[in-house]
Amino acid sequence: MEASLYLIHPNDLETLILEAGNSQAVLESPFIQQSLYLGDTWDTVNRALNPEGQTAEHALQYVIQAEHPLSERIDHPEAVRYNTVVRTAEIQQQLRSLSVDELKKRYQFDIVHTAPEALAQEIRLAELKLIYVQLQDLYRTAVRQNFAVLSVIQSKIRPEKLI
Repeated sequence: MEASLYLIHPNDLETLILEAGNSQAVLESPFIQQSLYLGDTWDTVNRALNPEGQTAEHALQYVIQAEHPLSERIDHPEAVRYNTVVRTAEIQQQLRSLSVDELKKRYQFDIVHTAPEALAQEIRLAELKLIYVQLQDLYRTAVRQNFAVLSVIQSKIRPEKLI
C-alpha cells in the first residue's frame, strides 16, 4: 500500500465529499492545492510517530491516515479520509514539538528488534527523515492557509510529481 496526503480548502472538501465516486476522482481532483507522496514509507513513519507501548500524542494517530472517511459512496471508503482544519492544526502543533532527532530515536528503538541489515536501515532512516520534514512542512502550510488534509492509502498511487 502507498499513501499520499493532499491539501484542500474546506469548501472544496465539502464539494468533493458530495461529488467523488471513487478514490481516483480524489487523486485527479482540481481542488487539490498541494500534495505529498509518501509511497510505502508511510507505514514506517506512522509507526515512528505512534510507537506501540508508548502513549502517543492523540493527534498524531491521524497524521497520515486521517480521521474521517471521505464518503461511504466511494469504492473503498477506508482508503480516502480527511482531517478537518481544527484536527490539522492540532497535528501541526504535535509535529512542531517532535524533532527529527526524537523521530530518529523512536525509529531506531523500533528497528532494534527487526534490523536485518545495517545499511538498508540507514537508507530507510534517511528516507524517514526526509519524509518527516516534508510532512511537517505540509501541515505547516495547511495551517497557514486554513486547509484540510486528505489522505489516500491504496495500491498503485500514481503521483503527478514527487516534489
